[in-house]
Amino acid sequence: MYLDDIDLYVIVEESGGTVKRIILSRTAPDLEFSERAARIADHMMGGPRPDLDLDLSWCTDFQMAVYRAVLNIPRGSTATYSDVAKIAGRPGAARAVGAALRRNPFPIMIPCHRVVASNGPGGYTQGIDIKLQLLAIEHEKISSDQMSRTRIS
Repeated sequence: MYLDDIDLYVIVEESGGTVKRIILSRTAPDLEFSERAARIADHMMGGPRPDLDLDLSWCTDFQMAVYRAVLNIPRGSTATYSDVAKIAGRPGAARAVGAALRRNPFPIMIPCHRVVASNGPGGYTQGIDIKLQLLAIEHEKISSDQMSRTRIS
């Protein structure tokens, strides 16, 4: 599914009705239209969250706690890696949160783009430019000097 506004394709890898991975790409895929990709793209642009069966069978308990915390960050808000570590039950484990988010195979559905560093946007496996675009889509005001953020608890 192509999102013209941000020059991005949403690609869904699935097996047996279970989503294995979601990819955000600047390159056109060799795949045909996917209803699931269309629903994820609609969600990215402000539509309802689609009900998808995500394969989380590989996750550790800590990764699951991180992903649950990230799911609770409201659209248009951000939380720091440190905030997420506290909510996940591991205060001081901000770097471990970053490692867990790097392994997140479900961008948008587990909105790790909403997790930022205390001094700026932080990283993003799909590319920092895509992270900034996703945050902009969610009406988050980003500047190089200051980032607006909302703490979650």
